[in-house]
Amino acid sequence: MNKLLLACILLLAAVLPSPSRAAECTEVTAINYIVAGPGAYCLGNALSANTTSGFFVKIDADDVQLDCRGHSLHNANTSTNGNAYAIQLTNHRNVRIRNCLISGGFAAGIYVYQDNGMANQNSSIDISGNAVSGTYWYGIFAYGTGISIRDNRIDDIGGRASFAMGIRVGGSNVSGEPRFFVVDGNAISGVDSPGNNAYGIYANNADGSVITDNAIAGMRTHNGSYDAVGVSLLLAENTRITGNTITGTPAVEDIGIVAPASNACFDNLIRAVSTPTLSCDATHGNF
Repeated sequence: MNKLLLACILLLAAVLPSPSRAAECTEVTAINYIVAGPGAYCLGNALSANTTSGFFVKIDADDVQLDCRGHSLHNANTSTNGNAYAIQLTNHRNVRIRNCLISGGFAAGIYVYQDNGMANQNSSIDISGNAVSGTYWYGIFAYGTGISIRDNRIDDIGGRASFAMGIRVGGSNVSGEPRFFVVDGNAISGVDSPGNNAYGIYANNADGSVITDNAIAGMRTHNGSYDAVGVSLLLAENTRITGNTITGTPAVEDIGIVAPASNACFDNLIRAVSTPTLSCDATHGNF
């Protein structure tokens, strides 16, 4: 009798969730959710709305992990001038955002902002394994330092009467501040500006950063006075751009990589662009 009872207890323990697993994350189940404290958070279901402003999820704390667990965040808004964000963060550190499926009429899918006129407020930010499509301005926007953007899929970006960018990173303008980014293994396609520059990856104030092994295709601008660029660096130095595959539209104004001469671009596969590299140090060669 005791053996039978023990067997039943062991069977129940195997099939029932443990308290620790049941409480492994705080579930987010509605839009306008503010993450106000550290810890693990996850989407409990898909989120959808039609809005031109605000956010679906705002991270307002340090030491946060947000895992969407493959659930979608969709904005049905069709106004290209709206300023809604799927996931928003300002002035925090040690944050991870992953496994989110973001689509529709956001200004940016993931928006990590700080005032670059001040010392860095954002640091140690990891954005990985997300998919962003259909946003009107940026796919992923991230200011700060110690930012890692890896293995995301970004497509069909643009529509606002401005530039369009798949990924934008940038750091503080204050002298002596670190400005380190890793942008690696992302797939970016279809960044399209109706009347300004279109960029796959755009980095300003990068220092000693790496932009590696990204696949970038189909940048397009509809105004011949502007450029379609795979990777663009501004006010950057000592940054390595290597192992990327960049395919143009093609168009007369296509540029594969443009960066100041203190940055190295080599071992990239660049096809169907009018200017493969501009200014950056390409002495080690591209394909």
